[in-house]
Amino acid sequence: MDIKGIVAEINSELIEVRRHLHRNPELSMNEFKTTEFVMDYLKDTSIDLKVMKGGVGVIGVLRGAKDGKTLALRGDLDALPIHEKTGLEFSSDVDGVMHACGHDLHTTVLLGTAIVLDRMKNDLSGQVKFIFQPGEEVMEGAKFAIENGALHDEPKVDNIVCLHTWPLVDAGKVGVRHGPIMAAADKFTIDVYGSGGHAAHPHISIDPIPVASQLVTNLQSIVSRQLSPLNSAVVTLGQINGGTGDNIIADKVSLSGSLRTLDPDTREQIKQSIEQMSKHVAKANKTTADVTFMPGSPPVINNDEIVDIFLKSSQELLGEDGVHYLTDPSLGGEDFSFYLEEVEGMLFRIGTRNDSEQSTRSLHNPGIVFDEKAIPTGVMAMSAFAVEYLSGE
Repeated sequence: MDIKGIVAEINSELIEVRRHLHRNPELSMNEFKTTEFVMDYLKDTSIDLKVMKGGVGVIGVLRGAKDGKTLALRGDLDALPIHEKTGLEFSSDVDGVMHACGHDLHTTVLLGTAIVLDRMKNDLSGQVKFIFQPGEEVMEGAKFAIENGALHDEPKVDNIVCLHTWPLVDAGKVGVRHGPIMAAADKFTIDVYGSGGHAAHPHISIDPIPVASQLVTNLQSIVSRQLSPLNSAVVTLGQINGGTGDNIIADKVSLSGSLRTLDPDTREQIKQSIEQMSKHVAKANKTTADVTFMPGSPPVINNDEIVDIFLKSSQELLGEDGVHYLTDPSLGGEDFSFYLEEVEGMLFRIGTRNDSEQSTRSLHNPGIVFDEKAIPTGVMAMSAFAVEYLSGE
């Protein structure tokens, strides 16, 4: 049976799998029941399965009929600390936890792909490693999986591919692009120090709140005035905390935010600019500021040759209308990039949009609804790529 035939046969079962996962979301690095579900679902296949240390995450190895390369396919398991507001019949049963990023679809697609490839293993020259990864949302899971041998334990991985939902592309289509597709995502904090005092006597104190206010405005000029208009980056200040009373001059104000970049050089340039600007503005106001960066994930940069294979296999199976070429990358972050520091690979999108307003909402929105037509499309695209990649040609 061919890929389309197998997917048609198992599609209704995969829809139920996805709905089960959606009802039972688990937070990052606590995906114990999801891990058990994956192990149980694949127990009757010929895939060698291993639970990662700590009981979260699964690595499976499928061996083809002939020798060849090893391809890794990755899907993530975790949900978000969001209270669901979709109104779906299969809404989350866990208060305050929701699959608002579509990782339930990712897991389902990878499970479906595992079933398809297991049935087609005699057509494969090489091995497939299935990585059911925990902890993507907290940027810990990819490193954790690598430490658990996901890439370098035998059979060693030659290339890796993953998928991600995308509400900007119609369900039934996949999205892909060459080069950068997702951004580096770093966090930073800025602590501005004052001396504290009485609100009635600001002249004998140093007030950090006006200094922090200047920084909020000035930091916006880094992207607009220090970068080329053709270079993409975002500096977002998400929190301001300071002060204890309306008649008290604070002794410290803390700002925190995120930095998103596509280019490694731009990433370092903006970090330097944030630090320099913070310290200079503080100095001009007779105080000091400390800047701390919490490095996140690097940018996700697709390998062009692997993208070409994916385009060929997807267009042949889904038709040219089933493949949407993404002209622009996203400035969202993905810890899949940590795998790409070790081996070449690519990330592709599965479209989840339909005619409903809820399907067009942003990822991480409590009301977003993903069209389940994306599931068979994702399974077909991922399976077709794997067969093409491991064809022995």
